[in-house]
Amino acid sequence: MKKLLFCFSVLLQAACTNTTPKAGFDVEPIKTNEYLGAGYEHLDGKLFRIFCGGNGYASYSFVKDSCMYNTAAFSHFMGYDYFYMVSKDGDTSKTQTGYVSNGVYVPYEITKHSQYYTILLLEKNEIGKFNNYYKVSDYYTPSEEGEGTNE
Repeated sequence: MKKLLFCFSVLLQAACTNTTPKAGFDVEPIKTNEYLGAGYEHLDGKLFRIFCGGNGYASYSFVKDSCMYNTAAFSHFMGYDYFYMVSKDGDTSKTQTGYVSNGVYVPYEITKHSQYYTILLLEKNEIGKFNNYYKVSDYYTPSEEGEGTNE
């Protein structure tokens, strides 16, 4: 138990020390931890809940754009060319923290943005049933090496 707690502590510290903007998402077929930046949850059939979060250096628009890209990549990975946004929601959290410099505590605030999308994966013959569906290729193009394919 102590070993597991130590590993989690090291992982959490590593995630908090990155100073470049980042919005993560991994299209591997696993549910990831929201504290680590991204993940998805299979709700039912072709219905999924997507989560994308940024660190304290990523702007709201960067996280939102990254989440659209990653949602399209996820849809492509699952073998679909279209998706319908059932719901979308965003969240902003602010954390007060600080550091000590020359014996003086300097407080500052970290703002983290998150996006939550509930999507329905669609096949081409289903898109006529929905208004405002999204085409995967408008947001994501797999690389030539076969990235994002089911093969």
